[in-house]
This record gives sequence, C-alpha cells and structure tokens, in this order.
Amino acid sequence: MIKNSTSSSSQQSTAFHSCFFRLIDIVSLEINHLLEIPLNVSLSHRLIIVSEGSGKIHIDDRSYKLTTGGSYSIAPGSKPVIITAGEDQKSLQYLCMTFDIIGAEPGNDLLLRFNNRELMIEPIRRTISTMRKLITMKDTVSEEEQVEYHFRFQKLMYALLKQNRVVSETVTAMQAVEQSISFLMDHYNEEISTRQLAEQTGIGIKHYIRLFKKITGSTPHEHVSSLRIRKAKELLLVSRKSLTEIAEQVGYRDSYYFNRRFKQLTGVPPRVYVNTRQYKIMSMSYVCTLLALGIQPIGAPAYHLGYYAQKLADNITSIGDKSTFYYDKMHALKPDLIISCDTLDVEHQQQLERIAPLVSIPWMRLHATEHLQAIGDLLGMEKQAHNWINEYELKREYAQRRIKPHINTHETVGLLVIEGNELFVLGDRNVGEIMYGSFGLKPPPLVRNLLVEHPNQYGRQVTVEQLWQYEADRFLVIVYGEEAGLTYNQLQRNPIWRQLTAVRQGKVQMIDPDKWIFYDVLSLSGQLDDGMNLLANG
Repeated sequence: MIKNSTSSSSQQSTAFHSCFFRLIDIVSLEINHLLEIPLNVSLSHRLIIVSEGSGKIHIDDRSYKLTTGGSYSIAPGSKPVIITAGEDQKSLQYLCMTFDIIGAEPGNDLLLRFNNRELMIEPIRRTISTMRKLITMKDTVSEEEQVEYHFRFQKLMYALLKQNRVVSETVTAMQAVEQSISFLMDHYNEEISTRQLAEQTGIGIKHYIRLFKKITGSTPHEHVSSLRIRKAKELLLVSRKSLTEIAEQVGYRDSYYFNRRFKQLTGVPPRVYVNTRQYKIMSMSYVCTLLALGIQPIGAPAYHLGYYAQKLADNITSIGDKSTFYYDKMHALKPDLIISCDTLDVEHQQQLERIAPLVSIPWMRLHATEHLQAIGDLLGMEKQAHNWINEYELKREYAQRRIKPHINTHETVGLLVIEGNELFVLGDRNVGEIMYGSFGLKPPPLVRNLLVEHPNQYGRQVTVEQLWQYEADRFLVIVYGEEAGLTYNQLQRNPIWRQLTAVRQGKVQMIDPDKWIFYDVLSLSGQLDDGMNLLANG
C-alpha cells in the first residue's frame, strides 16, 4: 500500500549493490471473462502490473483493488487469487514478473519492500513498456543481447527500490503522512479506515490524525469525503451516469448517504447542483472553442487570449503564459471545471487537479472542429457544436469558390513560421489548414510527400541550411514576436535565404501573426476571411 511500518533500529537499509536480483520469468497475461483465478504458490517474488482493465487480487488475508496502472508485490509462499471485474468490463490484462533476491538476510529493509503490498511505480507507462521489452528479449541468445536484457531488468529493480522505501529513520513521520495523502488521491473510493492509514505509515493513530490535520486542515475522514464529492461534481458535469452510478464510483454504496453528504459539503443536492449551477470553466487551451459555444471561460493563459478571443470576450483573467502558470490566481477563481489539452506535463496536471476537476481533450489527434465537437459533447452542447460546424463548412465552400480564380494551380507555396530564433516549415495544420486544405494551394514537393505519409501535422523545425529542400515559387511568412523579428532580419541577410527562388523573384509575403498563429475554430473562420483578401489582392 503506502509505505510499510517503521523498521526497528537493528534493521539497516540494504544497499542496492549488496544484493543480486535474478529474473526467473516475465509474461503478459489476459483474462476475458468473469473468473476467479488462483495463481500458483511460488517460492520466488512476483510483481504484477495491470496494463488494462480492473478487478481484485486477494493475497493471503489481504485484498487489493486492481486498477489500470496498479502494481502489486507478492511475497514468496503467498496464495494470490485474481478476480476480474465482470463480463461487461474490459478484459483484464496484466504483466507478471517472477524474480529472486539473492544476498538479502531475512527481515531486512529490502525484503520489506517486496512484502504483499501495493507498490508505487512512476512513470507507469514507461515501466510497462520496459517490461514488454523484457518479454520480447527473454529468449535472446547473443551475449550482447543477454547483457542488455539483464541491464534493463536491474535498472527496473533499482527504480522499484528507489520509489518504495519503507518508513525508517531517513523518512520523517510528516513525510509518511504526506505519502498517505498522495495515496488517497488515487484510492479515495475504497473502504480505508483512519486506523489502516496510520498502520500503513507506522505511526500511532492520534499522532497520525494530528499530522494529517496540520497538512490538510481536515481529518482523514473529512479529506476523503471532500475528494469523493469533488470527483462526484466532475462526473455530474461531464458524464451521463445516474446518481446511483456516480455514488458507487466515488465510494458510496448508499445513494441516500451520498445525497446527504453532497448537500452537507456543497449546500445543494446533486440534482439541483447539476440542473441550476452556472459552471465556472477555466481553459488551458480551448478559449476560442468555448467562445464558439457561447461560453466565456473565467481564466486562461495569456497566450490563448489572442486576436479572435479578444473580439468576443472580455474580463478573462490571465493565469500565466505557455508553461508558466499562476496557481494562486487559479485557486482564487474557484473554477468548477478545467478544460485542457493532453500536452501538459504530469506535474502541471497534478497541480491543476488540486484546484478543480480536469478534463483533457486530445490536441494533435483531433481537428479543430473535432475539438469543438468533443467539448460540445462534454458540456451537453452537442447540437450547438454541430450547428457551428455546419455553418463553418458552408463558409469554407464559399471561400473555395471565391478564391479559385486567383490561384495558380502550378505554383508551389511554402509556409514559414519564425518564433524566437527557430524556423518552422508548416504542414497541413494551422496556416496549412486554410492555405492547403481550404484554398487548395500546392505545397512544396517535400512537404507534399511528408503529408501523404503523415497527415495532420503542424510542421517541422528546420535550419537555414535546410531551407533549400523546401524550395517554393512563393513563401508566406509569419514572424511571431519581437525576438522573431530580429531572427527574420538576420535571415534576410543570409546568402542561403537570398538564393531561394521565391526570394529572388520577390514572392515572399508576410501575413499577420495575430490572426494566423492560432489553431481553433474561431481563428480558422477568421483566417478564411483574411485569406480570401490576401490571395485575391496578392
């Protein structure tokens, strides 16, 4: 579970280099039906990591909930039983690694880390990838591959040991409680008593509660209730589940008690909350997409408050810019929901999840109109999103007809963005969505070939020396920011740039960065208008 009880003073932490880990076997298994499967008793250690699905695992007299990404250690001689979630659920897929620890004396710190318990392994995707790689390599015969095989295994074991230290003199009681609070973020919906939490940290229950309140301002029971109700609010906002289903998902087996606790903590019953509340939404990436649906977010990074956002909205609080965020401002706004994209790193996601429920909409995998439809589906505004998209497509068809007489179908057009001191040749996203996708301009040959293999791409960063590979009859250039202006001035003096066909023939055209740098439905709509004027008069 969290970290095991405190070691006695005679137990010394076993150094990694003083033991040898021997990998016996590693396999990937799948269970497709509702089953209760006892695993063989083994005299070796086992590690189970769930890659997909859910269920339970009973190990001797303890029971653990199996969840995707969950990691579980099984000590030698134990009798594990795996139970799948049910026929209506996904199949349960898991990886099982069997290994021995050689050189560890009974009762020491190292063995405690591999008792029957739930383990912490981050990042879980990389760990699963490593284990799958080990499976593909286990039958290798060459000496070089065998060395790599064992090196990967030893590196995995080191990561496990490093993340799963037992509470000892090197870990303070306060740190142990902080670890249990982090544990509750993922296990709030389970039946875990305060006594169990205290036991898992090796701290007396009264001392544990006192430290817990010092860190969180509430008792463990109050903190769990808060986590459950917060998750319930998210599900009420973004799911179509019944109140009974939501109650069970957040850990309440009794829907009546769930209703009572929800009202105690929010002031209104769940149905009133979902039917009457005006949701305060904070956006990390989709300001213009929300505005297209008639929703003004309460806060967003300054980078997303550009030309088209400013035309339709005012009083949106700036909460940072690009990777620099002001979490104190976000807390002060008290959002009900945060809508982001899936490109944020884990640290930023965790910070945001502490403020409000966070929903991530895929960025690169979806077209801008699909962003709109996804958010419409999320907020129960499917019809509004569908109507907006239909109107946009009609406008797009009109723009294609109007611009057709002004296009030279034999001319190639390169799209270049300068941001800071970096150069990007664009593909069929952002500017390329309008110029190539809507207006039918012809990309340079290399870009065209790349898009056949990998459509829906922003583009690629290039050096000045590589620009000749993207030769075109005409260049449209975006210079974004003051530093980019200096970079462009230097570029214009560069002999390589001056030798390009479009440059020699005076066919380099600047386009407005404020209008063309963004990729969202409002910007695309505005870019259709600006593009028609640009090409018709160019």
